[in-house]
Amino acid sequence: MIYFLRVQGDSMAPTLRDGDALVALSTRWLPVKPGRIVAFRRGEALYIKRALNREGEGWYVVGDNPSRSSDSRRFGAVPENTVRATAVAGLIPPRWLLS
Repeated sequence: MIYFLRVQGDSMAPTLRDGDALVALSTRWLPVKPGRIVAFRRGEALYIKRALNREGEGWYVVGDNPSRSSDSRRFGAVPENTVRATAVAGLIPPRWLLS
């Protein structure tokens, strides 16, 4: 599955900014690896953060702008089954996000 996502807020600045658009692939097609930007569900919300490392059955995720990010430092590792997609490209502005 291909996802088109819109960034809300500045928790991923300077890498991603409020209003940026992303293309992401399902984790079935592109597995999560440390350092990649991922989208995951937490309650009804969809979050976009950077996966740092795997912790047990989940991922420790953080925003690139720690002072403006609600992430694993606050709520702990996110269960692996909540991670929906891995970002591959930014559409606005255009750029590749995979390392």
